[in-house]
Amino acid sequence: MIKFFRKIRQNLLSENKFSKYLIYAFGEIILVVIGILIALQINNNNNYNEQRKVEQEYLLSLQAEFETNLNKINTSIKENEQRVVALDNLLTLFDRNVLDTVSNQAISQMFLPILGSALGYLPAKGVLSDIISSGKLNIIENKSLRQHLASFESSLDLLDIQLNGADFADEKLRTFVYKEGSVRNIVKDIGFMDFEHKSISEKVNNKRMFESVEFENILLPYRLLAKATNGPRLFGGLKAEIETILVEIEQELEK
Repeated sequence: MIKFFRKIRQNLLSENKFSKYLIYAFGEIILVVIGILIALQINNNNNYNEQRKVEQEYLLSLQAEFETNLNKINTSIKENEQRVVALDNLLTLFDRNVLDTVSNQAISQMFLPILGSALGYLPAKGVLSDIISSGKLNIIENKSLRQHLASFESSLDLLDIQLNGADFADEKLRTFVYKEGSVRNIVKDIGFMDFEHKSISEKVNNKRMFESVEFENILLPYRLLAKATNGPRLFGGLKAEIETILVEIEQELEK
């Protein structure tokens, strides 16, 4: 093909048809430019298709990660709801008339949702962190989804601040119970352990803790904090974010 075009140019020049040669040369340049543009377009299409393939892989990984996070936040909300109910029940025991009607075993059951687990949420974020840190978030075409993914880590930072306060309140509660109450009796009452030998802590009546103003002052702020944690600014809001992200991921995967 190159030899064919070279022969045409040589013939035009040998025949002194310079004007026709210029027209031909200009046409040849146009053909070369068109060829380059076509090649670039093909290359761009290949790059675009490759990016969409990577995007699909990211979306599938993110979908799995956020489904895990949704299950985790639902578990945290449920456990925290039980914690709030338990704290409410414990706070009623500072009324002596109520305390006298409740058994030590029932009180131990009230402590279970509080002492059995800490108020917290540990999300899975390996995939999201990898995408953001590698600068590949822009591969995801959906602008709204990109924004929600980028802001998710900020929401986790805000939650961490709240949970740090919860850790402090939880630690104060445990410290008081360890000092003034009998963990052994609580564990025994809820059936977690049977003890073969006697202990001096068996003589400790956990009802005695409810005669302490200090204990009430520990329980009340903890209850307020636990209730707020399930609200729309924290656990509730985080759950809504996760659900929105999952809906947008599903919509992108269906395209």
